[in-house]
Amino acid sequence: MLSATVLIPAHNEEASIADLVPACLDQSYPIDDVIVVADSCSDATADRAREAGARVVEVDCQDKATAQNVVLWEIESDVIIGFDGDTRPEPGCIELMMRDLNENGCDATCSTILPMQPRGFFIRARRFSYALGRRWWRLCQAQVGRIQVLTGASYAFKTSVIKAVGGFPSGLISADMDATWAMHAAGYKLGYAANAVALTLDPESFTVWRAQMRRWASGYAQNMSKYRRQLLHWRSLLVVGTALFDLVSLFWSYAFFGYLIATGHGQVLLTVYAIYFAAHVVLNIGLVTSVVGIREALLGFVPWFLVNFYTRWLYIAALFREWVLGRHYASWTGRQGRATVITPMTRRRKIVLAAVFAVVASAAALGYAA
Repeated sequence: MLSATVLIPAHNEEASIADLVPACLDQSYPIDDVIVVADSCSDATADRAREAGARVVEVDCQDKATAQNVVLWEIESDVIIGFDGDTRPEPGCIELMMRDLNENGCDATCSTILPMQPRGFFIRARRFSYALGRRWWRLCQAQVGRIQVLTGASYAFKTSVIKAVGGFPSGLISADMDATWAMHAAGYKLGYAANAVALTLDPESFTVWRAQMRRWASGYAQNMSKYRRQLLHWRSLLVVGTALFDLVSLFWSYAFFGYLIATGHGQVLLTVYAIYFAAHVVLNIGLVTSVVGIREALLGFVPWFLVNFYTRWLYIAALFREWVLGRHYASWTGRQGRATVITPMTRRRKIVLAAVFAVVASAAALGYAA
């Protein structure tokens, strides 16, 4: 049986750390140590963590990945179990994640995440999305062998594996996805412990939710660019290609259907689509019901459906900004209170894009004239 240490990076988490540490110590799986890395805290996070029974290391890194790396090389346990400071594992969470490593031959895994708060428009939308992932897309990714991201809020990495890829990466806006694809590139086996559950504090306001989604979208684009050679593998192509197709299909399909209806050719297609949409609703609500119950599934469908449109737009905008314009998210308004910073477009890229635009415009003009 592999030994395990819990590692918790925390910034101003005095309100939640006192519940998180005991929740880790009370798990059914034996834990060697619980280490809280209090990063740039201006509150009583460190004191509350010590009182709860954790070993506390205080640092001033102002970066989650860097803070974890401060203690990573000192950890001798076989496995590092990681939780965000605003997350709390449910009973059995660690044991279920460790089963992937002890019995299923995985080198890393993560749990299911669900919102801690009981209600709210964005909370219910996020709960529906997380529950759908547990029963569908995350399970599919795990079966294919290319899970897109081992969530940093609740994960289990073999210590030797995260050390072998150079520790927790901090070069991109989304460190947990960076670590995930670094492990894919190194040939490690990654899993998903669907039945392990951890609760986390999710954004309740539009402003905070949007800031988080813009960061996630930018991190996705940056990671896909960094690991583009890995995308040539058939497993990666299947997972990422499906995700990108799903990302754009919502808009062009609705636009196409609208055009057909407006031109009088969409009656049959509308009937077919109505049947498809009804089946889609029933399937999604059924899958989510098996995780959070029928009441939450019904209450969460409309928020999730509406938010889904804007979420996809944020991802498309991030892909265009990162890949085409070359303007990269460098920091964000989040846990460390930083202002959002997006790098400017380089002079070389401006020249290239201007040249491409000129060529396309000229070709269009010639075609129109002809």
